[in-house]
Amino acid sequence: MNETFDAYVIDRGADGALEAGLKRCPLRELGVSGVLIRVAFSSLNYKDALAARGAAGIVNRFPHVPGIDAAGLLVDAREAQPVFVTGYGLGTEMWGGYGDYVRVPPEWVHPIPAGLTMREAMILGTAGFTAALSVDALLQAGVDPAGGEILVTGATGGVGTLAVMLLARLGFTVVAQTRKPAQEAYLRGLGAAAILPRASDDETTAGKALGKARFAGAIDTVGGAVLAGVLKEIGYGGAVATCGMAAGTRFEGSVFPFILRGVKLLGIDSVQCPRPVREALWARLATTWKLADLAAIARVIDRQGLGSAITEMLAGERIGRTLVALDPKEARPSP
Repeated sequence: MNETFDAYVIDRGADGALEAGLKRCPLRELGVSGVLIRVAFSSLNYKDALAARGAAGIVNRFPHVPGIDAAGLLVDAREAQPVFVTGYGLGTEMWGGYGDYVRVPPEWVHPIPAGLTMREAMILGTAGFTAALSVDALLQAGVDPAGGEILVTGATGGVGTLAVMLLARLGFTVVAQTRKPAQEAYLRGLGAAAILPRASDDETTAGKALGKARFAGAIDTVGGAVLAGVLKEIGYGGAVATCGMAAGTRFEGSVFPFILRGVKLLGIDSVQCPRPVREALWARLATTWKLADLAAIARVIDRQGLGSAITEMLAGERIGRTLVALDPKEARPSP
């Protein structure tokens, strides 16, 4: 095996300016402890885009390789076993999936479930797992398809796209909220029954503690003022699963949705989620929750395309999922 490998590296130059690009790195940078994986695919998540811009609290030391998802083959295994890693400290605490290799603790590593390919596992990735966690949280909170409409905010993003697809797959009536009205056909193609073109609190709820009880539940992928507005429109006994912060990390609201309607606010964490929960949900994603035509929501790029893709994601210009193929020959539409 080569003593060096290619990776998309972010670093601080001598003048403190951030630099990013494909570089040759010594394998020893990955350390010697843990399982070595030859990476075939990764994906681009909002957290990766922040990491690639050196966001404090996500990247604490340089140089660094982003990529919170990775799928590939175990090195030195008796068989070429396809495996994947999502979350934990991959791409944040340690070098991530935008390198040819990752080395991680063995307890982070999962076999690719029967029923999924490596490509499909990475089209899902952290976004798909977060969407699955959110849907499962709503189900456990008693939200069911017969209860009424379910709202998904940030519906054209990675988590939002997969949440709409999963909910529709399970028979829910999905209302997709987006600031991109031009994507209505895309969202209806995912299974959305209606489109809600608003960014946050609209004129019907602004300044009010409660609005009309419209939704049985919601998956909020963006946070901020959007989450505050959503909570006002959840019906009695409903629930909101919240998992994102693109619209802000803070929100102002009233206790009324909680004490007058019994609304439940469910926090979703995909990073440190216990292994038994991970295994159960990935098994569903490969079987009873398997989504048809995942390739249709994925744009495939190689690492040379990461710079522009990251810029587009942070500007809110990308939809669906971005699959990162480390072998340029794989950077083509899925069959």
